[in-house]
Amino acid sequence: MAKKKKKQKPKQGHPARLQGDVVSIERAKVKRGLDALAPQFTRWLEAQHGDSELAPMVLAAVGETLSYYAEAIELRGVTDFDPPQLFTVLNATIDFEEAEDPDDDSGELRELVFTAWTVYLDFLRENDLWRGDPAGLEWLLETINSDDPFSEHSETKLLDVPESAEDALAEISQMRVLKMGRVLLTWATTTGHEYWNAGPGPKYLSQAADAVRGLFSKGIDTPSRQYAASVVLSALEAAGALDTATGAVPEHGKNARALLASGGVATYESKYTYLKAVLDLLLAQPEQSAGESLEAWGLSNLWLLKAIDGEAQPVAEERSEAFSEAGWAGAHQRMDLLRSLGLVSPGVTYDIPGVVRLALTDLDEDAQEQELDQAAEDQTAADPFGFSLDEEEEPKRLKRTEPYQGKVLQLKLTLREAKPPIWRRVLVPADLNLADLHDIIQISFDWSDSHLHQFYGKNYKVSYGPQNPHMKSDIDESTVKLSKLFKQAKDRLAYAYDFGDDWRIGIEVEDVLKSDDGQLPRCIGGRRMGPLEDSGGALNWNEMVEELKNEQPLTMMQDVVPEDYALEPGEDFDPAVFSIEEINENLDAEF
Repeated sequence: MAKKKKKQKPKQGHPARLQGDVVSIERAKVKRGLDALAPQFTRWLEAQHGDSELAPMVLAAVGETLSYYAEAIELRGVTDFDPPQLFTVLNATIDFEEAEDPDDDSGELRELVFTAWTVYLDFLRENDLWRGDPAGLEWLLETINSDDPFSEHSETKLLDVPESAEDALAEISQMRVLKMGRVLLTWATTTGHEYWNAGPGPKYLSQAADAVRGLFSKGIDTPSRQYAASVVLSALEAAGALDTATGAVPEHGKNARALLASGGVATYESKYTYLKAVLDLLLAQPEQSAGESLEAWGLSNLWLLKAIDGEAQPVAEERSEAFSEAGWAGAHQRMDLLRSLGLVSPGVTYDIPGVVRLALTDLDEDAQEQELDQAAEDQTAADPFGFSLDEEEEPKRLKRTEPYQGKVLQLKLTLREAKPPIWRRVLVPADLNLADLHDIIQISFDWSDSHLHQFYGKNYKVSYGPQNPHMKSDIDESTVKLSKLFKQAKDRLAYAYDFGDDWRIGIEVEDVLKSDDGQLPRCIGGRRMGPLEDSGGALNWNEMVEELKNEQPLTMMQDVVPEDYALEPGEDFDPAVFSIEEINENLDAEF
């Protein structure tokens, strides 16, 4: 049986069936913040520019881009955010949207967004509403209004890119990162076997970093060398040069010979694919997204964006007050590592080789072709080095060919802290595993399986969860049969889903029955609809329901229902709705 169910196709009608399009809690916070400022902003715009009708358009542009920021980086408030990180998000968002229509080179979207933000920042400054560092606000205004390196009117020249495969291959061949890849490919398939131990543990990565120690520049510390070695090994696998899945130890992949070859245009594609994989992994947002590491990551990526368009950052430039000392130093440290690999050119500025610019541009185009899943927490792609490049959708579980004749568990699933109570009663075959029970819970509460989850034993002493690089569990849930945990009435287990909203469900065995040849699993009882995802958790949902009960303005509810539902105060939205038929239809489709 599969470990993870496919997301269900939303059904029309009741807003609880449209969870795929609900507004995230981050967007809801941005909307509430800008709505509170809207009257004052409209009056100010009328007084300063004589045109209050522009207010909705400006706030819409600010709200959309600030929402992207809030979903990627913690937002302190709509009047207090990190200017350099926001500037990085603005450019990334515009690049993403422009890639959807590559034939449109008018630059109108960039001009619209930058103009809206200039007006909004002026409003914050002139009304003393800015809560961050004043120097940061001035830096952002100056940067947006300067001779923008992304503008079609910029006088800066784009970097040259290789005009042929021969030229690109010549550039790649001079890069230390290719030599490092060759050395680690040979090491991983020979000496590295001694340290493999069925997986790349700390000792393995430490030895890998030592194998290429002489290829790093002086000043690159041990953690950075081990990080780079891990990236290179993952990139080798992504490029098909290293195979860690087929045998007991790493082996040469189908593209190993081409990567090891010293020349020949026929080897270009494999080497270029390897280069893109290295860049994709190195430039990915760090897992520890709080504080200085994220600031350093955002700043170094901004410098790379500037280098792509020929406006390379001077190495010795004094730190802007908009950045912390640690963030500034960390960005230089990241650039030093890229230089050590040959991905950034030596010199007084952070220039990049033409083939790197080409690869970074191609990565942007590749990203548009992939299905984007914002809930990256749930990625389970097999990647022994901890870097996920591709996500393959698991096949639907196979149907039983014979009627189930074993024991059946009657379970009651109760959502904690929900008032009025929300619960489900389900009949479940005892030969299923905890991963299957996770799917049953998701379907029973009409959730979309777009967040992390975990099961917990008595007193939370043991945890069960999926194999996932973003979360550690004591035991793989797919290896634990329900019959091992649930033997008699009153046996219990706890389940947690979405550690932001923190939905918690108590699982209790009410009875152990014999199979009756009916549909299994199936729901036989319950009360009230499952809360909308990203609605803030049980206590917040209780408040929303209370607003409906008291016929108050649906302020919170409007923030989380689908934007196209157009819910109006007084309109029928019944959280008491519960349909066994729909739940069982979805269970039957899945099992």
